[in-house]
Amino acid sequence: MFISAGCGRGSGTKAGIGRAERFVSFPLYWVGPRFEKWDLTTIEGLNRPRGFVSFIYGTCTPRGGEQPSCTPPFEIQISPLCSQLDVVAFALVWKRRRVRGAPIGRNPDGAPLLFTRRIKVKVYRGEGSDAGLPLRVLHALRSINDVPPVIGSEGIIPPPRTAVLEGGRPCRT
Repeated sequence: MFISAGCGRGSGTKAGIGRAERFVSFPLYWVGPRFEKWDLTTIEGLNRPRGFVSFIYGTCTPRGGEQPSCTPPFEIQISPLCSQLDVVAFALVWKRRRVRGAPIGRNPDGAPLLFTRRIKVKVYRGEGSDAGLPLRVLHALRSINDVPPVIGSEGIIPPPRTAVLEGGRPCRT
């Protein structure tokens, strides 16, 4: 889960969105500059082409002693499909659950995890959000960059091959 000491504004601005639109390493999916009552406040990881990118929505109030921290209302974290796939696909819940055609699993920390043809999308929830928020976010995903597969806010999200998730076929992105 994302924990921030400041939860301030920054790269969720127009400049950060512009950088995300030009990101070419893998597809990036988001829910727009505002979702429900939360504005996009930060985009992290755009300088890590092989790591993960996070879209953080809303603000929170840091609490605690020497190193106060907080958890923003929600974070969408995108990473390449093959990154730690054996760990996150191990629990076979993804065989029974789908959103817009793509299988949904659970990250070891409990966050829902959407498997797509090229990426994984995790949604973490925090302060001021409800338990249903992660699934609403997954249903509303759309592309911010032009890296295929490009998706709109409705329609099918291309899933990975089942054999890749099962470990019977090598993962290549």
